[in-house]
Amino acid sequence: MNTVPLNLSQLVGRVARGREHAEDLPLEAARSLFAAWLAGDVPDLTAGALWTAYRIKGESVDELRGFVSASEASLLSVALESPYRPVIFPSYNGARRSANLLPLLALLLARCGVPVLLHGPAVAVSSADNAVALTDHEPSGRISTAQIFAAFDLPIAHDSAQAGTQLRQQGLSYLPTEQLHPGISQMLRLRQQLGVRSSVHTVVKLLNPFRVPAVHCAGVTHPPYLERLQAVFMATGRSALCLRGTEGEPFANPKRRPDLHICVAGDRTLWMAKDDKPLVHIPELPEDHRVSATCRFMEHVLAGRSPLPAPLADQALCLLSLSGRCADVDSARAHLFQTLSRNTA
Repeated sequence: MNTVPLNLSQLVGRVARGREHAEDLPLEAARSLFAAWLAGDVPDLTAGALWTAYRIKGESVDELRGFVSASEASLLSVALESPYRPVIFPSYNGARRSANLLPLLALLLARCGVPVLLHGPAVAVSSADNAVALTDHEPSGRISTAQIFAAFDLPIAHDSAQAGTQLRQQGLSYLPTEQLHPGISQMLRLRQQLGVRSSVHTVVKLLNPFRVPAVHCAGVTHPPYLERLQAVFMATGRSALCLRGTEGEPFANPKRRPDLHICVAGDRTLWMAKDDKPLVHIPELPEDHRVSATCRFMEHVLAGRSPLPAPLADQALCLLSLSGRCADVDSARAHLFQTLSRNTA
């Protein structure tokens, strides 16, 4: 990796001049800066200034490319051999207004034969059925993906090597950020001290922990970030599905499908437009967002007692196609239906 000499005070001066006058760093400078930050070579005061500056300024495409490049160069990669591209779900928000159905989507894709890796913060469970203390997020009432994985007895890895084993044996794994990249995990802890999200929360949506091409699934809350992520995926030629997530988690709103944008080989396409028709039928969903209700709903869908919400089915069709598991939408639909039918047998 190429590096450039760092003058931290000069870099802070360039990016911390406010929204109107701040400068974007070139790719190599951004990569060197983030590499130093990940290695713990940036003083706390400077790190706080950079964190806040980027929250105000926003990141350019080249800055994000540099940040991601530095992160991937030092992460603990996951070994995988598969005829299909693995699907990556970054899960850093959790949900507190509705059920977190990302584990259901991930499990269905895995049962369809696609390797699925999720990564996100480790959790400290405050009760079996309520809030968890996410290490990078305001905790009140949020239910994390890792918590549902634990309750549903889905595989959570202790390290990257075990994640590879779980993917080989079960097609599914959740890898805590601390095990994926300790430096990023340490940076995420600034969220608690500073009270705002920043660049690292975007970087985690762009990481590929594998040494092979993968399919990224990135969910965002704010529309400008949707454009920004797509621009990075196009610039890097990576395959991705980008959508307005449910409370920031990368799964489609089960009541109404958002726009599903795909990026493949540097091109961007609106794969499926949002459903903007009047909602005449409310889909069957968990009665509340707690872990127990979510797990019961997952059991009902997998057993055929409740239908899979159509927006999640549409998202699954897209990811089955992008992964190479299915050649087109029609074959993906047939394969998903067969998988659900097999589960009910």
